Amino acid sequence: MKRKGRKKSRIRKIAMGILSSALVLLLTLVLVGIIFYKSGEISLKASAGMSAPQIYVDAEEINKIKENLEYKDSVAWQDNWVIYDDKVYEYRENTLNFLLLGIDQRGSLSKETDLSDWSAGQADTIFLVTLNQEDKRLSVIGIPRNSMVDVEIYNSEAECIETIYNQICLQYGYAGGGKLGLEKTKESVSELMCGLPIHGVCAVSFDAVSVITDRLGGIEVVVPDDMTGYNSSYTKGSTQRLVGKNVVNYLRYREYDALGSPTTRLERQKAFMKTAAERVMQEIKTNPIFVRDIYESLISYMNTDITADEAVYIASKSLECTLDEQSFYQLTGADKAEYFITENGELDFYDDYYLDEDELKRIMIDVFYKEVRISD
Repeated sequence: MKRKGRKKSRIRKIAMGILSSALVLLLTLVLVGIIFYKSGEISLKASAGMSAPQIYVDAEEINKIKENLEYKDSVAWQDNWVIYDDKVYEYRENTLNFLLLGIDQRGSLSKETDLSDWSAGQADTIFLVTLNQEDKRLSVIGIPRNSMVDVEIYNSEAECIETIYNQICLQYGYAGGGKLGLEKTKESVSELMCGLPIHGVCAVSFDAVSVITDRLGGIEVVVPDDMTGYNSSYTKGSTQRLVGKNVVNYLRYREYDALGSPTTRLERQKAFMKTAAERVMQEIKTNPIFVRDIYESLISYMNTDITADEAVYIASKSLECTLDEQSFYQLTGADKAEYFITENGELDFYDDYYLDEDELKRIMIDVFYKEVRISD
């Protein structure tokens, strides 16, 4: 009887030991999550600051508003205010902005800057993602890869030797990829967006998109434009299921001899990103460590200044935000063919894109500003 009692006691001790271990493990995971969350929040906010963009406003418009305010004696004009359509707006300081780049390379993406031959790749896909923590809103802005901006060229000593007016996609490669490529592309996009602070940038190779697509079990899309030149079944309006082996070709395909094809392709990429983002958010809700798993699985295909704990923080805050049709924007403008003669003596052209400054300003106001209510 005593031996039997000892056995029961031993079983209870083992059970209590297992339960205690489980509780310790659970508490440890919660603590680690809190540490990741808080350190991610602090480092992101410190990475780029919260200074307002510099949107041009005509001096006469400002003086007119100032005189009106002084007359009403209601509120003093603030330096970070802007005027748009005769209304006053202020910058949403509690926003975080991230740059996503798809580099036109297969396989692993080097994290080292290499300026020997400027072969680090071009940014075929450029998206600016904004997390508005005040209104709980996510916004995604598609930037055409061929948007014309000032591009800096660096020599092997990482010295800027020339600045040219060219397509923004070239900046990553002309800065040698790696840390410098991320930094200079981030600066280029920030300048394009009127000095908008950008808190992190992530560049991935094409294979990263394949990994994510397969991890999500494939993604169904509705083909927005005729792609029968790529696949006879890819007619406009048809539904196709994308997996790792075909998603890259779908997202990259364009008619190189047709002016405006990069913009058409960006529309397709934007639609894919919307569906993929919704699926990722669903996964995070059911599996909180999904973000960290994805981060780890993409390390070899990714060059980023966003740490794992920052990624956890971004994901947790994103779950609180709305993502719908109104969340997606695209910078617009006009295509212009820049003709040249190839080495073979053939006539070819570069498809340069000149952004519409008025539309850019409208998107800046809509995404990054809120109206200042001035009482009469």
